[in-house]
Amino acid sequence: MQRIALPDNDVNNFLQARRAAVDKAGEMLDRPVIVAWKDDTNGKSAPAIPGGKGDRWHDYGESNEGVLELQVGDAYHFIFTEADGFEEPDINLASLDDNGTAFLCLNDACTEEEKQKLGYFSGGGLGG
Repeated sequence: MQRIALPDNDVNNFLQARRAAVDKAGEMLDRPVIVAWKDDTNGKSAPAIPGGKGDRWHDYGESNEGVLELQVGDAYHFIFTEADGFEEPDINLASLDDNGTAFLCLNDACTEEEKQKLGYFSGGGLGG
């Protein structure tokens, strides 16, 4: 997996860091998909792995076809894969928009707020 550290120029929170990572991944991959991430400022990571500790988010990203790891500043980490090989429609992918920048995210790598917007119940599963 290729690893790149990006400067934290004007990055003050997770959403700004993710936008910087998505922009860079878009330069390097045809159809980047966020597979896993970690926010060192609050200890959150995705996907949430029951009983998982430490770098389980990273192990997940590597073992699920992660091809690009981007570190934004010292606190934000994102693992991407390439979506070109995915069959469509893939129900494990969510299409998200961040101030006009569209990107794909594995459902398990979406934030809780994004899952709620997409219609997921807090305990899992889709609402109707």
